[in-house]
Amino acid sequence: MRRTNRSLATITLLATMTMDARPAAAAEPLPVPERGFVSSRPARSWEEGLICGNGTIGANALSRPLEERIIFTHERLFLPMGAPVMPVDQSARLFEIRRLIEQGLYRQACELQFNLSGQRGFMYPDYFVPALDLTIRTKAAGETRDYARSLDFQTGVATVRWADDRGAFERRMFVSRADGVAVILLTGPKSALDCRLAMTPREPSDEFNDDSDIGKRSQEVFEEHVSDPQSKSGDSWLSYSNRFTKAYPGSIHALESYARVVATGGTTEAQEGGALQVTGADRVLILVDIRLLRDPDRSFLEEMAHSQAELAADYDRLLEEHAKRHGELFGRMRLDLGGGADRGLTTEELLELSTYEEPNRALIEKEFDAARYNIISSTGELPPTLQGVWGGTYVPGWASDFTHNGNVPSAIAANLMGNMPELMLAYTSYIESIVPWMEINARRHFGARGVVLPSRSTTHGLNNAYNASFAGGMWVGGAGWAAHFFYDYYLYTGDREFLADHALPFMEKAALFFEDFLEEGPDGTLVFSPSQSPENTPSNSNSQASFNATMDVAVAKELLHNTIAASRELGRNQEKIPVWQDMLARMPKYEVNEQGIIKEWLTPRLENNDSHRHSSQLYPLFDGMPDEIAQSPELRAAFKKSIEYKLDEHWKNNQRGFMSFGLVQLGQAATSLGEGELAYHCLSHLANRFWLNNLASMHNHRSLFNMDISGGMPAVIIKMLAASAPGRIELLPALPAAWPSGRIDGVLCRGAIEIEQLRWDGKQVEATLRSAEPQTVELVLPSEIAELRVTEGDAKVGAGEAADRRALTLPGGRPASVRITLK
Repeated sequence: MRRTNRSLATITLLATMTMDARPAAAAEPLPVPERGFVSSRPARSWEEGLICGNGTIGANALSRPLEERIIFTHERLFLPMGAPVMPVDQSARLFEIRRLIEQGLYRQACELQFNLSGQRGFMYPDYFVPALDLTIRTKAAGETRDYARSLDFQTGVATVRWADDRGAFERRMFVSRADGVAVILLTGPKSALDCRLAMTPREPSDEFNDDSDIGKRSQEVFEEHVSDPQSKSGDSWLSYSNRFTKAYPGSIHALESYARVVATGGTTEAQEGGALQVTGADRVLILVDIRLLRDPDRSFLEEMAHSQAELAADYDRLLEEHAKRHGELFGRMRLDLGGGADRGLTTEELLELSTYEEPNRALIEKEFDAARYNIISSTGELPPTLQGVWGGTYVPGWASDFTHNGNVPSAIAANLMGNMPELMLAYTSYIESIVPWMEINARRHFGARGVVLPSRSTTHGLNNAYNASFAGGMWVGGAGWAAHFFYDYYLYTGDREFLADHALPFMEKAALFFEDFLEEGPDGTLVFSPSQSPENTPSNSNSQASFNATMDVAVAKELLHNTIAASRELGRNQEKIPVWQDMLARMPKYEVNEQGIIKEWLTPRLENNDSHRHSSQLYPLFDGMPDEIAQSPELRAAFKKSIEYKLDEHWKNNQRGFMSFGLVQLGQAATSLGEGELAYHCLSHLANRFWLNNLASMHNHRSLFNMDISGGMPAVIIKMLAASAPGRIELLPALPAAWPSGRIDGVLCRGAIEIEQLRWDGKQVEATLRSAEPQTVELVLPSEIAELRVTEGDAKVGAGEAADRRALTLPGGRPASVRITLK
């Protein structure tokens, strides 16, 4: 397969706006979408492309005027790397691992578990990789100029505009939720569209610096795992296909893509090598579909051609139904922090203007919108991978898998409170789909019933993600953490059918594991051994292998509390509730070390390592506050000091540290404590360090494309402004001084209550709430209430248990508005 290698400098030169010649016809300025952005610079690599998606198909346009490359992906395109490796049954020797841990021989315990596995090393699941490139090559008449690109979050339309001596040209693109295809429209002056179209294997060679080996390694993986790539064309179509060399039973075996090309005016002609030449057209419409074949002998090309032929070759009609569906989902929320005229600036200008000391409000608003757009666009039948539904190489960071020990929970953190509960079903259904493998993990690693979720997965749920120094085989909190989202879906939506048929059955499996796994210590307290605090090593140890990791304990406590509550709600498990209550009574207590910081391992034998990028010991405060902490000033102070220490140790001067979702975890915990300034401290880093000019979020400081904070950052912002628990809604619980006024619309609360609108200005607060069912909730404000009155609707106000709260009785299905004056 022949590949070209144009230098980045050449591509950039072609795309750059020049001022050497006065244009014969200048392009109209590209308007800033009401909710979206304009950027003044094309992508230098795939990470800076304009991203679109319908959850199943992802499209990423490098947005270069003359040498466009649109990278297509599919949510289930996990590169077959060979059949899954079944874990060896090592449960009979679990006692040896525990004995080594008890003796303080942590490294030996980790080595033993790995040696018993029979693996040669840490094994990633099948990689998430791109499908193909659509290239659009054209020539300019004179210099290209007046360049701009934009993305409209409300419609999902990405636009690229430029001009040359003939006039203005434009490309628009979206991926349709209605029709399941990507739609691309090329327009220009009459009869001026001359371009060469082709669908080819992913070609990242022109996107990296000469000293980078990413392109080389990506090509090596491609050649090892992909075979028989074929690009074909006809007078009005393009196709691409390839097979996967290491396919196995149950994996995908081949990929096919078909593109219908409709040129208005001019001519189209198939070219050698599978390209299509368009000459003298007024406009060109391209429809792209992708299918993955599990049966390599069954082609979908004819089916794709037929289904596309039935679609109207009318861009506006195709956009209308898509924009309606996408826009309804995106438009449920709005954040207004007073961004003002800065909303009209380009992203390059906003990123330059914003500082840690003074984060730009318009930038935060746009990042909030971009984050929700990114998650909506990358959630289909599956939740977002590390890279959402986009990718640019065959060597993605951490395989671009589902990393469950922090990343996925961050990416889905705002689905419920962000008023997109249906997106959470992609997560819960995926978790349910890998339960059989999770049961194998529990049985073969620990001799237990129930389920163990590995730290990472894609096409299966077997745990192969550990080696002699990485104790991923000892992390037991994953399924319990997943169960949190199952139960929370019920709390936010009130869907009892989901609770009965999905949430409680999964929660029971997760609880069953702990019933078998936990051992009783000498004092009657239950012991979690082995255990891992994700990816961290105690400061006085030489291994991640440990026991009584605070996260695992916290997960088990929450799981048992929720499983008891769900069982009582449904009238089930009456014989099991006493067992779970007894387990709760014997759980380890949270501990505070000599520095007044919460302990990451609940034992005096293991010491904190608080400079680590994860903040797993803060799990109890990721999404609320358990009574055990709420009733203990000492514990609340210790959690607060933990956040302060980590911000200082790991993020001091806005230079140290990396990994965006670590900041999300700190921000989530700070909001649960009601610490607005600490939450704002986290948000200032999140806003300024982890976004590029295409408003795609990154894992590291403006590098490493990653969707974690696209879910996590909105969650932190929402929790700063509104928080909820069954029967309680808190308004402005962690409001920072930097936001004296503002507005947020569309927050979903536990109890199936939507805050349709929340406004604040100094001591005046206005809120409109709509409850699915009649109910009375405790409304909590950040300070004493001078007056609270109903301004619209049938709500009734009663006395509260303290001066900062009132009882609010809401009608079912109708909005009610209140106006609050604070003292």
